[in-house]
Amino acid sequence: MTMSTSQEDIMNVQLTHGPGSDALSLRPLVTVVTPVFNGERCLQRCIDSVASQTWPNIEHIVVDGGSKDGTPDILERAAAGKRLRYTSGRDAGVYDAMSKGVRMARGDYIHILNADDRYSSPDVLSRVVPHMERNGLDLCHGRARQVAADGQMVCEFGRDVDFKSLLKKMRVAHPTVVVRRWVYEHYGAFSVGFRIAADHEFLLRVWSKVRVGFVPDVQVLMEIGGLSTQNANVQKSYRESMGAAVMHGRNPWAAAVRCGYEIIKHRVIRSRGFQTHDKKTDHRPLLVPVSESVR
Repeated sequence: MTMSTSQEDIMNVQLTHGPGSDALSLRPLVTVVTPVFNGERCLQRCIDSVASQTWPNIEHIVVDGGSKDGTPDILERAAAGKRLRYTSGRDAGVYDAMSKGVRMARGDYIHILNADDRYSSPDVLSRVVPHMERNGLDLCHGRARQVAADGQMVCEFGRDVDFKSLLKKMRVAHPTVVVRRWVYEHYGAFSVGFRIAADHEFLLRVWSKVRVGFVPDVQVLMEIGGLSTQNANVQKSYRESMGAAVMHGRNPWAAAVRCGYEIIKHRVIRSRGFQTHDKKTDHRPLLVPVSESVR
């Protein structure tokens, strides 16, 4: 069942905590985790996007994988403020970096925003967090929009799904997923055994065990590019996703058939150009997380 957010949700949280500085400290802390590697081109835009959020209680944690470009300088300047912390060093890939950020988080809620992603508007967290508080949600997701470097929309994706549907295909826009910290603490974060589909495996692991909600708004803008446009990586993402599904109860033969079908469909869509996508099934032409372009 879809639970949508509203201005009433925001007012209920504000009235519960009352006015003044004490109210701000009582509002749930949101930790935004950003993994990055050689992201000087896009990192500042991501940092500015987080800083522009109207939700008053935010910490921003950036996990740098040992960048060799201007990323460390950007982080050093940004850390002069009170809301951003960062760590830098080699890691085992983007999902290892995400898990490091989760472990560092102090927030009641955690949102993972990749370095080449940004919020669609300044009030995204001010809409999502009150909705989760009001409805007692442990995990909430919405829609994301993929855009080209020139800002042109490629497609939108993300839909309200149940576990059975998620088992068949990754239909959740993971860049929009906000999770209560206790979920990570209890069920674990991301498996480094997956290079591309650890987000899908994590969602399959927790989906039927926590209370999930969906906000049908575009919350995150994702810039496409780099490895995510390479066909071999798209095929690998389908195979990894089906492997994750088998781990969580899907019939292996059904998973193999679905994987082959999705790969063939992607090739057809790719041959027609990225503007052509299956609106009926909310097809996501690029299944590799955009964060792969900066890892």
